[in-house]
This record gives sequence, structure tokens and C-alpha cells, in this order.
Amino acid sequence: MNAMQCRLLTLALVVLGPLAACGSDDDDASVSATVPTQASCQQLSSAPASIWPNATTVVSAAAFNPAAAASGSSPALPEHCELTGYINKRVGTDGQSYQIKFHLRMPTAWNGRFFMEGGGGTNGTLSAGVGALGGAQTNNALAQSFATISTDSGHDNAVDNNPNAQGPASFGADYQARLDFGYNSYDQVTQFGKAAVAKYYGKGPDKSYFVGCSEGGREAMMMSQRFPTYYDGIAAGDPGMQVPKSGIGGAWMSQTFAAIAPNVDANGIPAIANAFTDPDLQLLRTAVLGKCDALDGLTDGIVDNPTACQAAFDPATATNPATQQPLQCAGAKTDACLSAAQITALKRAFGGPKNSAGTALYASYPWDAGVGGIAGTTYNQGWRSWWLGTYGATVSNGTRYTGFSAQSWLADYDTPPELIPASPGSSAIGTRLLAFNFDTDAPKIFSSTQAYPLSAMQWDATTATDLSTFKGRGGKLILYHGLSDAAFSANDTIAWYTAMGTAMGGTPQNFSRLFLVPGMNHCTGGPATDSFDVLTPLVNWVEKGTAPDSLPASASTPSYFSVTARTRPLCAYPKTTHYAGTGDVNSAANFSCQ
Repeated sequence: MNAMQCRLLTLALVVLGPLAACGSDDDDASVSATVPTQASCQQLSSAPASIWPNATTVVSAAAFNPAAAASGSSPALPEHCELTGYINKRVGTDGQSYQIKFHLRMPTAWNGRFFMEGGGGTNGTLSAGVGALGGAQTNNALAQSFATISTDSGHDNAVDNNPNAQGPASFGADYQARLDFGYNSYDQVTQFGKAAVAKYYGKGPDKSYFVGCSEGGREAMMMSQRFPTYYDGIAAGDPGMQVPKSGIGGAWMSQTFAAIAPNVDANGIPAIANAFTDPDLQLLRTAVLGKCDALDGLTDGIVDNPTACQAAFDPATATNPATQQPLQCAGAKTDACLSAAQITALKRAFGGPKNSAGTALYASYPWDAGVGGIAGTTYNQGWRSWWLGTYGATVSNGTRYTGFSAQSWLADYDTPPELIPASPGSSAIGTRLLAFNFDTDAPKIFSSTQAYPLSAMQWDATTATDLSTFKGRGGKLILYHGLSDAAFSANDTIAWYTAMGTAMGGTPQNFSRLFLVPGMNHCTGGPATDSFDVLTPLVNWVEKGTAPDSLPASASTPSYFSVTARTRPLCAYPKTTHYAGTGDVNSAANFSCQ
């Protein structure tokens, strides 16, 4: 049977009965084995559950969408079949309703590739499923003719939301919901997605890709370690590889800044947001740049030698380059300097959480994180957002008091879960964090019970360094991390990459590349060249063997540098960018990786 006869036979089977596959993974990625139609799309919604890898799968809706023109920052989308549904609908041990939702889109003119997008935070929402690339990218994988899928990771923030158990973080009370969030939902949804692709097109995907940042970056790392045969190319941005550990930093930051808070909020707890004014953050930013900016050979508002900066900068001895006055006040606090208490708090915060014996409980943070604070008078999502919250807020709103890290650590990573009423404006979480004991509370991420057999570090952490199975089948892994990320420390990612390289024989670059982004905050933003495409170089590496030595990048907010545009190469670690010595400092053409 020739290829055309095979495709015609498969199309007939699509229309007349069960869908069959023909062809192989070696087929041309640009050619489908069948011609997808509206009828074959609708058939998938009425297909018996027995045809899916998990018999609890329900395709609840199928729509055949016409091509859509570009609109605003959204790219044009091709004609495609859209499926939504769920897997394993059940009632949890906490009485809440759970199901693993999915959102799949399959373009008529398919490029033969499968793409899964990562989530964010603690997930709990089902995205549009267009294959979001994250960061400052406005393009998506569907627009590039990938079949794309997403999941809510097995819980719904609107439904599984118990006000007496940290609200949307309450899913952690149900053990299976923990496992679904940690790894199981991505396994189930990947299997379903690939099966649906095979049934719709008459052949499975030629290559598969996973891209995510933050929690999505953790999921990407998890795929390379726990399910190393599922994806050929993986991109993990600012990955929360040890969220249970970084969550301990929530209590660390809260206690650090509460100790120097000048007042209390409306709930009577220390107003940690007021520990530093916005001008105070500007003083720190200016001092870091004054000491570290030129260490890479060019004064340009970017700290491109973070290792040298870490060794050179000390807030206790730093000066304000504009006034040549010490950053630390000699006496009383003034607008031109930081108090001795503030300096001590900075060193404690950037040093990362420790127990009473001085043992590190999570990584330290690069001083580069102190740069990602402001652009003129507009404060971005730098460490004020993650560690302090809005200055002058009536109720402390730093995420370390009331958001993801604090609420989720207690409900989702503490074993057994510690469930606390946390209505909006409540002081319960903040009060609990101020009483957090780093000797007795922190080890709970390694605990297990009969009801919770796996500890948080077992079901959530993605720190395995043996990637031999992933590498052995030709898998390629790209990591990137903003050096001004105050959520997950870039130092943690660097440490893992170094350890993985050693475990893999000292040559991680032959299948994995790490790109550090100076000045970039969590996944995007900040004084950085934070807009870059990881999918195209990942595909080229997987399918053409072209390893990326650098990534072309531009500044999504060039006003940080008082210019209209800036481009730079992002260099594969441990290399950094070097200016040629002549030419426009805002053009990537005048920089190289060394």
C-alpha cells in the first residue's frame, strides 16, 4: 500500500468507524496521514472512553474553529479542532470535587509536532491551550501549527477553595490532588493528548515539546526526570525545582523584615512592606550597579558578571556612586542611606533561610536581584513584590505573608497539611509565619504519614541529576533563569546544573544548555533583555542537531536603559556576553559570548 492509499484508507476509517494509524515516526513532519475534518473532530467527543489510555477520560466538548486573524498582540491562529474534557472525576478525602481537566487544539494544517505548555503558581486554572511560550513572547505554538495541550493539574481554584484551609491552596488536604499536581496530571494529559492526535490525524506526533516557566519550569524539569521518554525537547524557565524549600523562605523573609518594620498593619502584625521605602530600594539598586555594572567591562545598566558581583558587593561597605557616600548610614536613618538594621536585614534575606545550626535550607539569592526594582517611578515585579508587598498597604500584602509561598507551603507541602482559615485580609497566615520554627517546622517537607505516604520533596521536587534516559533517546533540555528572580533563586538552578553536569560525566552541554538572564525578574520583566524565543532553537537542536550557543534577546521594557530598543545575546552558561569595544552598545551585533 502506498502512502496516498494509506491516507485515503485512514480517512475512510475516520468517517466510518474507529480511527486507525498508519505511517511511522519517520514520516515527514509537515504531512499528516489523514485530512482532518469537522466531522472527524466532532467524532472525538462521542468516542467511547475505552479508546483512551485512561478509561475515565471524558471529552466534554469539541469545536471546529475557523482560522482567526491576528488581533492586537495575539497572533493569527489556524483552523483547528478544539477539545476540552477531564480525566478521573472524583470526590476527594476532603469532600471536594476533583478532576484533571485538559484543553487540546489540533490544527488542520499540522506540522507533525505535539506541544504541552506548563502552568503557573499552584495551577488550578485551565488555560486557553494555545501553547503559550511564556515571558515576553506574544507568539504561541498553535500559531506555528503545533498540536497544543494544557491542564489545570487536577484541581480547580474556584471549586476546590476552602476558606478554612488557605482557600485555593486547600487541594493539598487531598493526597491524590497533591500527586496530580506534582506529576500525575501531566502524565495523564500527555498520554491523552498524544492518543487524540493519533486518532485525529491517523498518526502520532513526530516530535514532542514541553515549555514552561516558574511552576511550569518545574513541570518541564519533572518531565525530563520522571517521564524522560515523553518529550524530545524541553525548555524550563526559572524552574521552582525545590518549591517546598523555597517556600520556607516565605517565613524567613517575613520574620526578617518584620524585625525592622517601623509600624504594624490594620491587623496588628508588623507591616513588612514598610521595612523599605521605594526610594530605599532605589538606593540599593544604585549601589549594586555602582559596584557591579562595570565588572563585565561595560557600564550599561546590566550586571553581566554575577559571580564577580557576588564576591565584590557588600551592602555594609558599598557606596552610592552618585554621592560617593556610604550606603549604610553612619548614624540615624536619612533619605540618602540605609540604616544598620536595614543592611543587616538585606544580608539576611539575600543569604537565604537557615536553621539555628547555620545549615542552609534553600539557596541564597544573587545581589543582581537587588537591581530588578524600578524603572523611573514604576516598580516592577522584583523583590518588593515577592518579599515585601506594596508600600503603605493597609493590610500587609507581600506574597510571603498572604500569597502562594506562604499559604501553599502550609496546605500543600507541610505533611500533614496545616490548614488555617485565610480569608482576604486575614492575619492568620502572617501570624503563623512569624512563629515559624526553622528547626522543627522546616523538616516537615521530608515527612510522610500513613495518609500521605510520599513527602513533599518526593512528589514535588525535581532535583534528580541522572538524565541518562532522557539524553539517551536524543532529548534536549534548555534552561533559562532571570538573575533578578526573587521567587526562585537562580543560584539554585546554577547549583543543580553544575551537579547534573558532574553526574552526567562532565559534558552536560551536549544535551542541555543553561542561559542566565541578567536583570530579569521572575520569568519576565526588569532591566533586562527579557524577550527571547526558546522554542525555535529547541526544535532546531532536536531536529537538526544545531545546539544553541546563544539566544537572541531584546528588552521588552527598553526604557529601563533610556533607549528605544536594546538587543543582546544570552550566552550558554558559563559563558557571558562581552562587548567588542566599538559600536552601538544597544545592538547584539557588537557582543559575543566568551
